[in-house]
Formats: sequence, structure tokens, C-alpha cells
Amino acid sequence: MFDHLLISPVLVTSMLELCTALIGTLAIIWCTLVYLRRVRMERPAIGRFNGRDIVVLLGFLVILPNFYVWLPEWALLGVLMVTFAASLSIGFRPIMARGMIWPVVGLLIGADIWMGRTLLGTTLGWQIFWTTNSVIVLLGAVTVSNLYVQGGMRLKVVSSFALVLAVYDLIFTNLFPISEHLVEHFIGFPLYPAIGFRVGFNDATLGLGDLLIYALFAAAAYKAYGRRAAWVATALIVVFGVALPSLAPLLINSIDPRTDVLVPVQTYFGPFEYLGYLWMRRHYGAERTMREFLASNDIARQPATTARLPEPEPTVLVRS
Repeated sequence: MFDHLLISPVLVTSMLELCTALIGTLAIIWCTLVYLRRVRMERPAIGRFNGRDIVVLLGFLVILPNFYVWLPEWALLGVLMVTFAASLSIGFRPIMARGMIWPVVGLLIGADIWMGRTLLGTTLGWQIFWTTNSVIVLLGAVTVSNLYVQGGMRLKVVSSFALVLAVYDLIFTNLFPISEHLVEHFIGFPLYPAIGFRVGFNDATLGLGDLLIYALFAAAAYKAYGRRAAWVATALIVVFGVALPSLAPLLINSIDPRTDVLVPVQTYFGPFEYLGYLWMRRHYGAERTMREFLASNDIARQPATTARLPEPEPTVLVRS
């Protein structure tokens, strides 16, 4: 019985999914919070981000998978290039010299396209491609999440978005399996909107939408209530957004013995995120505004520089 469990394809796939999702999730949370604490993005001229902007983001996440079905490959690649180039350039702008931004963006995107076209014949080639692609996707998610949170988006709005995304994930994974179609036919396509890794013939991925909701939840919790809330958000993400969806195929396999189970991650996580928000609101009270956050001790302060006065020249006494 134990020997059968150790060589079970579902167990191998679940462990790979767990490790990939855990590393990617902790990376996106850490990078997002470091960026939030240390970097100030330009405030948008349209005012504070709110629920309407979440509708726009949801629309993008709904439409993006359909681009893979509707568009020819050259047009799809063009859309992805513009999307990731825009997000990367916005994120690099506050932290990089202006003359370096586009060369770095072009190098990252060009390398990903080249690797997706030439390196996928071996497991090592896949691993190099996934590493580069994951870096681009992570940087893009860090930028978008900070743009929304630093633009004033509240934790309440982010948590409500998670509930909507939970329903969306359930529908488009089970009733209209577009997600399954993408995994089967487009995995390895340049600028694939997911992080991932391959071991042998097994690929483990975590989609851009999942990364965005995790980054938004952690960043909005930190902005709203501080470090303790960020730890609570991280714990909820790891348990219900990473561990539960990654290990769920083991239970599903005992009922339906398949090895290609596609789990709707946000359907598992969304309700727990909203319950977590309700708990924080009850224990910590009203959310902080962005102005109150910037005035708190939760951001990294630049050391104050004091102008050094020139030392007076020595006075020379001349005796007559």
C-alpha cells in the first residue's frame, strides 16, 4: 500500500504543484510587500482605485484566456508583448534609470520569446524557460498589485473581488473548460501568463490571476492594518490558496482516478479570503487610508541627510 502511494502519479504531481505554488506565492508576497514599503509609484490622475477598477481587472482576466482561442499566434504574441512591456516599464520606472528601463524590458521579453521557440526540447530547456517566464510574470504582478493598492484600493474591495473570482474560476474550469484548453494546447507559449516548473514530463503552474489576488490581498492587508494583518493574510494564502488546492487532487483521485485534475484555485481560496477580511475588520477596526499608511511606521524611511556646513577657515593674525 505504501509503495503504491509513493509512486502514485497523482502524488508526484501534487507535490510538484505544492512546491511550485508555495515558492511562487511566497516570492510574490515578499516582493509585493518590499515594493510597497520602499517604493512610491506615481499616483494615477484618475483618482483612487475602487470597485470599478476591479471590474476592469476582472474583465482583463476574463478576456485574456479567450485571446488564446480567438487570435492567431502572431497577434496573440503581440498582445502579450504590449501587456507585459507596459507593466514592467511602470514597475521599473521608480527604481531604475530611465535609459535602462526599455533595454531591460526588451531583454527579458526577447529572452522569453527566444527560449519558448528554441529550448523546449529537453527538461532543462523547459526549466530555463519556466524560470525566465516566471520572473516576468512575478514582476508584472508586483507592479499591478502595487499600482492598485498604492492607488488607494481597500481590502474590502480586494476581498469582494476574490469572491467574484471564485465563481469565475469554478465556471471556467468545470462548465466552460477554457482553462483546461489553455493548459493542454498553449503551455510553453512565449509569455505564458503563469509561473511554473517542470520535472520530468510533469509541469506545475500557477496562473497570473491567482498571483494577482494573492499579492493584492497581502498588500491591501498590510496597508490597511500593518504587519500582523499581513501575516494573517499570508497564512490564509498558504493554507487555503496553496496547500488545499495542491493536495485536493489526492482526495479527488480516490473518488475519480484521474491524473489530469485541474483545480479551480480561487474557488477554494476566495471564501476564506473574505472571511479573513471580516475577521480583520472586527479585530482591527477601520482600514487605514493610503495617507495614514504613509504616515505610519510600516514603510521604510529613508535616512535623513543633514547638510554639512563648511568648516570656517582659520583666522590668521598679522602683527604689525
